[in-house]
Amino acid sequence: MDNELTLLQDIKSAIWILIYILGLGVGTYVMRSIIVSYKTVKDIIENRFYHIVSAMYENNDYDEVIEYCHDHLSKKPNEAYGYWFLGKAYFQKKKYDESTINFNKAIEINPSWEDEWISPFLKKIELAKSSANQANSADAKNRTAD
Repeated sequence: MDNELTLLQDIKSAIWILIYILGLGVGTYVMRSIIVSYKTVKDIIENRFYHIVSAMYENNDYDEVIEYCHDHLSKKPNEAYGYWFLGKAYFQKKKYDESTINFNKAIEINPSWEDEWISPFLKKIELAKSSANQANSADAKNRTAD
């Protein structure tokens, strides 16, 4: 009888250990799911800015892009996309100095963007400035010749 009682107590202990292990597994799974959900929601919120400002830019609403980015950057000053879109919008408006400032700020925040995403615009800015200077020089020469 004592052996049977001891055996039942051992079985009861083993069952509680299994329940505890199962509970840890379920708890870990639930926590992992919560973390993944949080990251997904966070990504959606962060991508919301990108998608909205991208749509504005694609619709050539450069003044709206500038306003929206300035508002966004007042809340999140280290958002590289904000400066990148500002640089692009100012570029389209031929405000090259403002464009350069914002592209350089984007590079400060995210240096890996320089070669692929920002340098092409900086090269275009230099070409545009050079062309404008040449046109101004030609106009000045024509005026003095008259």
